[in-house]
Amino acid sequence: MKKFFIYITAVYLLLSVAVLAPHPASAAPDTADITILHVNDTHGHILPGIIRHISPTKPVGGAAHLAVMIARERAGNPDGTLLLSGGDAFQGTPISNVFQGAPLIKIMNYLKFDAMVIGNHEFDWGRDVLARNIGTARFPFLAANIFEGNGSYLPGVPPFILCERRGITIAIIGITTPDTAVTTKPDNVRGLTFRRPQDVLPELIKAVRQQNAQVIVVLSHSGLAADIEMARDVPGIDIIVGGHSHTRITDPVTVGTTIIVQAGCFDSYLGVLELSIDRHTGRIVRHTTKNELKTVYSAVDDPEDRVVADITTYYHNRIKEEFSRVIGTTNVELLTNKMGESNEANLICDAMKDTTGAVIAFANSGGFKVDIPKGPITREQIFELLPYDNVLVSMDLAGSQIMEILEQSAAMEHGIIQVAGMTVTYDLQNAQGHRVSRVRIGGQPLNPDAVYRIVTNDFLAAGGDGYTTFKHGRNIRYGDDLRDTVSHYIKTHSPVSPRLEGRITVNR
Repeated sequence: MKKFFIYITAVYLLLSVAVLAPHPASAAPDTADITILHVNDTHGHILPGIIRHISPTKPVGGAAHLAVMIARERAGNPDGTLLLSGGDAFQGTPISNVFQGAPLIKIMNYLKFDAMVIGNHEFDWGRDVLARNIGTARFPFLAANIFEGNGSYLPGVPPFILCERRGITIAIIGITTPDTAVTTKPDNVRGLTFRRPQDVLPELIKAVRQQNAQVIVVLSHSGLAADIEMARDVPGIDIIVGGHSHTRITDPVTVGTTIIVQAGCFDSYLGVLELSIDRHTGRIVRHTTKNELKTVYSAVDDPEDRVVADITTYYHNRIKEEFSRVIGTTNVELLTNKMGESNEANLICDAMKDTTGAVIAFANSGGFKVDIPKGPITREQIFELLPYDNVLVSMDLAGSQIMEILEQSAAMEHGIIQVAGMTVTYDLQNAQGHRVSRVRIGGQPLNPDAVYRIVTNDFLAAGGDGYTTFKHGRNIRYGDDLRDTVSHYIKTHSPVSPRLEGRITVNR
């Protein structure tokens, strides 16, 4: 096994309990100062970009600027720092997708990450690419709740590591969201079992304690809600360093004695959890309680790491001509909305329906990743909006099957399903199974016995997000690449001005 590095620094960020006193300038002789640096859900964003809720004018993120901040924090505690990734590092931008994560691996190796948990999107390019990235990395990928059919862990992926910082033994345990079984293409996880964290953690915590672990850090790609539940259900977790939900936890959350942190997404923040740990008991006696996230500002005058800048420049130069090409213009801002109708989704669903001649189009809200500002639209923006290599799939579904899909959408477990060619009203106060109160197709009520030609993407067609009804469609036909379809539609109809049309009404 590779060097045993433990995410104790990251996990202890979560243990910011109210009983702790302010952090002293230096640790007392019987305590050890530990720093956990953490990022999550990078999604290939190694170049700076505008994120509106942070700054509408000043770029943030970018690996070269992040590297400077990491070096600065490490210099303040050179023997006591851990650097962790909460997963979903690679999938999401042209500079990473085209090279299947290679730029990220090079940068993370250079920055000397101590560990990374496997996120659900680490499977998006298939098991072979995942295995290659694991083999190329000089840091361990972790996953304690993913099992092969024979009950073994993924090859080359330990459930945990042990590391020592300033004489403190830290256990870092990796947990991947069980939803991975339905949120990636089924073929990419065929034969794998994703167990509930609550079912595997108690024994692992016992095992690492027997190996003298003083601090337990769970590096979790599960989302904040699941992390809170995990902290309530499983005793003995000191820190949860999270990911998956893209949550900006500025001030660490505490559940009992467990500290929970998460650093947004796209490396726009660096989490800096400072801990003071009793050397004898392993108890966290002080920790960061406020302003744990540091914004990665990336203006021209902000310092950057030259080595990392050279890596990003090398890969960017290989794609920038193709991906900077303008394909059309939008007169309005294109906005995502997972919990209701979205003008961006309307545009995409219209493109799917128009291209195939289907009566109805369905798309999963989780497939649309970024907003696009008013003005020119580049190929790179389309790639970031639609980062997955989906293709169109047309099929025949009965009206009753369409109703099943809509009722499942009403649960909003993965966001509402987006549509074209129909209007639907949800009454969420109704009992489950009776939340779809009105459906019209082409202005007429849905006929449960009629057969409708629909189009979706291959993710949903294979039962993604748990929509298994699509797997029972008939007369299935595979079509064009979704990104190409949307790009052609925008080019043909430019300038586009999609709007909210009342396709989806949600009464809460």
